[in-house]
Amino acid sequence: MKQTRKLLLLVVSISFLLGFSETKAQSLVQVLDETITVNSIYALSGNTRNKAEIRLPEKTKSYIYRISVFKKGEGGINKSLLEILNDFGGAKVSLMTSFANFAVKNNDNLAVDAFIFNNIYDAENFIGRKDGNWSACKSMPNRQNSCFVMSQCLNRDVFFGFRNNNISQGLDVKLEVVALVDSTQKADHLFSFKIVNSSGREIKYLISKDEQNWEQDNLRHSYFKSYSIEQRYMYFKIYTDKQKFVYYKINPEDRYKIIWNTNKAMFDLIRY
Repeated sequence: MKQTRKLLLLVVSISFLLGFSETKAQSLVQVLDETITVNSIYALSGNTRNKAEIRLPEKTKSYIYRISVFKKGEGGINKSLLEILNDFGGAKVSLMTSFANFAVKNNDNLAVDAFIFNNIYDAENFIGRKDGNWSACKSMPNRQNSCFVMSQCLNRDVFFGFRNNNISQGLDVKLEVVALVDSTQKADHLFSFKIVNSSGREIKYLISKDEQNWEQDNLRHSYFKSYSIEQRYMYFKIYTDKQKFVYYKINPEDRYKIIWNTNKAMFDLIRY
């Protein structure tokens, strides 16, 4: 009997310690709580699209986001997503939770097209209405109030895009994003680099992460390629002939395109 009681106490103690350790390893971090406006199609401003940028904390393993759609100027909620998650267990919240239950309840049946982008180039092309020249990490057409968890699209910088297809009703979209950060996880955010070929012909060029090991790639005119790597810079080199080449260190904050530089009479890479 005593041995059984000791064994039971040992199991309870281990379970408590494991739960305490998991709580310390994980934490909830509110990344964004913002309301943005997407006007109706007939609005004088014409701004039927808008975007929000978030920067995920290091070691984010996933993030929970809630989209709430209201008539323009009429939005309001009683309890924030972070407050709900803290009431539901805080950092111990399970990714198997039915987060849809946390969506704001109303009877307006308003909807917005929602998208998640993992780089600024696609997000800006979406805002610029360059349809056919952007791709989304996740697309959610005709989205009403909702709440989901995302374990993909974990680049350091993530962009949410919204589009209003309503003819006359302007919308306010409240976006809440809470990151689940795991301190035991390797920091493996990827940075995105995009290169556009505007040179007028198909181009071969070289890229490298360390200036030692170079990989050749090619790109047709008017096409682009994206690269995602774990460091915040990479190297680019392009030859016009055996004697003439340009060589740059590039970063994800800037946009780049390959051109024919008439002043230098050589292929070049510029910011735009």
